[in-house]
Amino acid sequence: MMSSKTILVSKERDLSEALSLADTIHLNVIKKLILRNDYRPDRNYFLNMRLLNEVKEFLESLNSGKTTVDSIYIYEVLHPRQVVNLVKELKVSVRDKILMVLEIFANHAGSKEAKLQIEMAEITYQLPIIKEWIRKAKLGELPGFMGPGEYATETYYNHMRRRLTRIRRDLNELRVRRRREREFRVSKGFPHVAISGYANAGKTTLFNSLTKLSKPTGPEMFTTISPKAALAPIDCSEVVFVDTVGFIRDLPPEVIEAFYATLEEISLSDLSVLVLDSSEPLSVIESKLRASLNILSKIGYFGKPLVVALNKIDLSNDLEDVEELVKKYMSSNYLWSWRLVRVSALRGDGLTELKKTLCELLPPKSAENVKTRAKIDFKAPL
Repeated sequence: MMSSKTILVSKERDLSEALSLADTIHLNVIKKLILRNDYRPDRNYFLNMRLLNEVKEFLESLNSGKTTVDSIYIYEVLHPRQVVNLVKELKVSVRDKILMVLEIFANHAGSKEAKLQIEMAEITYQLPIIKEWIRKAKLGELPGFMGPGEYATETYYNHMRRRLTRIRRDLNELRVRRRREREFRVSKGFPHVAISGYANAGKTTLFNSLTKLSKPTGPEMFTTISPKAALAPIDCSEVVFVDTVGFIRDLPPEVIEAFYATLEEISLSDLSVLVLDSSEPLSVIESKLRASLNILSKIGYFGKPLVVALNKIDLSNDLEDVEELVKKYMSSNYLWSWRLVRVSALRGDGLTELKKTLCELLPPKSAENVKTRAKIDFKAPL
């Protein structure tokens, strides 16, 4: 019986993250190609000639017929030229970091908005590759895109452009609706607290602990791809907590654009709780903290307080060192008010301190709004 397998290429520092993503989309990784952290990609193939020949030889060694490798996943953002050239050389499907993330998003998409966002990101990603394939086909270097002739390839390209225009229009309508719902909640005086952070840090578990809900959680990455909002009491008032999509290092622009509605919930919130997994190695924590602050900056989270929640304290062996590292990094890299709290979202430890800290940092609400609160359905509307 034939078994389909894949090759995974990753820099050493990203290997753990890449394997986690690969496991989430159930890839059967038969070979890992680990690159040095200072590896300089080849302009045309990403892989230099030595690595390209190594992959070729490995593929040829499997020609017995019992095992097939039909794809290679490279945990970097590839240029269209590199994708096209690798497909031509290796005769297998070539997928990069963007497509790995989008595959996971597609597996978790439930709402109409999420499905449209994923389709938009996929088309935005594919169009430059199809355009490069058309260019090479016209030069006589390649047949039409993945099989069809040159004319069919251009027809497909134009169809995808029209589809992209339609999706953007539909998404804009959904975003207007979401904005109105947010404005209604704000008009009633409810402060909004976005729960943000790196993928797999425990954001949804914390959201569930604060709101007493049971939204899906799990060890796989990106269980949340559409915002979830729920009203919950804290010491000083009631707050709308919003669970958001997980961050990932060097988040590609295509993904940021596609998930603008989700990320917008963070930038428009009154305060954000940035969740970190305190059980990870110090170097990983610092790297993810740096990536998270960069993404917050990219999406326009400026001039607002930030609460850094060190999660999974029950699993951490170096909590004092973690706290010292985070305090030092935040002091140098976050210009506005911030606080640090320890929590275990799963066990409920530290939630009292977290709520107290939120009360201290949230802007005061008018007494009139507190009196005239309305009952609102805060479940994800789309």
